[in-house]
Amino acid sequence: MAEHPLRDRFFRVFTRGHTWLLVRTRGRPSHSGPRLRFLVLETTGRRSGRPRPVVALYMRDADAFVVVASNFGQERPPAWWLNLTTRPEATVHVSGRSIPVRARALEGEERRAILPRVVAYNGLWREYVNTLQRELPIVRLERLPAGLTTPPSPPG
Repeated sequence: MAEHPLRDRFFRVFTRGHTWLLVRTRGRPSHSGPRLRFLVLETTGRRSGRPRPVVALYMRDADAFVVVASNFGQERPPAWWLNLTTRPEATVHVSGRSIPVRARALEGEERRAILPRVVAYNGLWREYVNTLQRELPIVRLERLPAGLTTPPSPPG
C-alpha cells in the first residue's frame, strides 16, 4: 500500500483526541457526519487481563455492530482483534449506553454477503480490502442477553 504520511499523521492526531472524548462520554457523540458512526469497544487485554478501550468505526447490521480489523491499513492486525480472539466477550459503549457483546469473525458466505456493504460504507475499508496482503477480519459484535456473561466494566 502506498504511504500517505500527512494522512496517517492526521488520523493519529484525530484518533487520540476522538478516543479521549468518546471513552469519557461512553460513545457520545456516536456520529461523525451524516453516515459514519463510532463506538468504544472495550476488550480484555489478552496478556494483562485489564480493560482495553478503543474507538472503532462501525456499521449497523440488524441488532449487531460490524467492525473491520483494519488497523489503519497496516499488515498486522489491531490489538483489539487479538484480544477478541482470546476472549470474544466485550462491551460496546455507544450513545452513552453500555452493551455486552460477543465478537464473531464473519466467514464464508456470510462474509461474502456483507462485503459489498462494508466496502460501500467506508472508502478506507474498500482501499484496505483491495490493497492489503492479509484478509481483513470483518467482525460482528452481537448483543448478549442480560446476565449471560460479565463483560469488562465501563470506562471511567
